[in-house]
Amino acid sequence: MTGSKKSLRIEALIWMLIMVAAIVLSTVLLLRNNRLEKDLLQLQDERQALTAETADLGRQLSQVQEQALEQPGLLPWEKEALQKKGLQDPVNDLVSDLQQHPELIPHGGVLGGTMGFGFPDKIHVLTDRWVLAYFEDGHIAGWMLLEYQVARGGRITWRVIDSYVE
Repeated sequence: MTGSKKSLRIEALIWMLIMVAAIVLSTVLLLRNNRLEKDLLQLQDERQALTAETADLGRQLSQVQEQALEQPGLLPWEKEALQKKGLQDPVNDLVSDLQQHPELIPHGGVLGGTMGFGFPDKIHVLTDRWVLAYFEDGHIAGWMLLEYQVARGGRITWRVIDSYVE
């Protein structure tokens, strides 16, 4: 074999290797591009789902805030905090506990009556700190505003803020 034929064969072999390398590289890049496009589509779908979920949570928060402004009472996270402190059913537990403490009423009964919190439906848990409670002795009645605190284990302490007899 002459030098020029050998040189042409080597040159052809080099060109073939370059072509094979180019084809392999193109295939790898094409496959990678396809994977990246799939990943991008998946991320766009996830972003769209998260955007919808964020909007839904925003609507829910607005509703809770509107409800809080419309009527006093414990908000969901306040109930949860009181439950973590040991109250199973915060509103009912607070009402029941207050009914056990007629000594908090700073007004004496009349005509032999005894003051008490006899009407649980007239004890209103306003916030995670305050309760408005109706009391009576069967002859006279009044209202009082109380502050409460709940210690770990569900122990409730009360403090009278103000009261009046009607």
